[in-house]
Amino acid sequence: MGVQPSMPDIGATTIAHTAEIQADDQTVKEIMSTFNHADEALKRKDLNALMDLYSEGYNHNGYTKEIIRRDWDVLFQQYHDFSSTHVFSKITVEVGEVPKAEITCTGSLWASSVRTGERVNIDSWFGVVHLLIYEGGAWRIRGYAGESPRIAPRYALPPHPLF
Repeated sequence: MGVQPSMPDIGATTIAHTAEIQADDQTVKEIMSTFNHADEALKRKDLNALMDLYSEGYNHNGYTKEIIRRDWDVLFQQYHDFSSTHVFSKITVEVGEVPKAEITCTGSLWASSVRTGERVNIDSWFGVVHLLIYEGGAWRIRGYAGESPRIAPRYALPPHPLF
């Protein structure tokens, strides 16, 4: 069976009851709405709607919005019945001319293989910090805090670029 991921397929975006929130209620609702819209787009395999989650200037360790779009397109061809889980443990918002947010998140991305029908954990993450920017009237992911190791051990997973 192999090693099971630490985050099961819950299929929801939620705020942990012990989360540290440094933002007003309206901003938190808007951020949650952004992720809920992305979850809905994922379930419909609506690539254009899903890409609305990403900032035009998205960049994380060389992954641009264009590269992420191609990756999602391939995933949509190879899998169906997508489900994502996001548990936010910290939300910090920096107000200003261009508002920004940092969201500490643990989660997973699951889908069923078109080829085998098997349920597959495509990605899992723990304590990843999503960097968001308020752009075009909505919150969008602009990248992630930190870098991936330059020389990764052979057992390391690829960097978490999806969402």
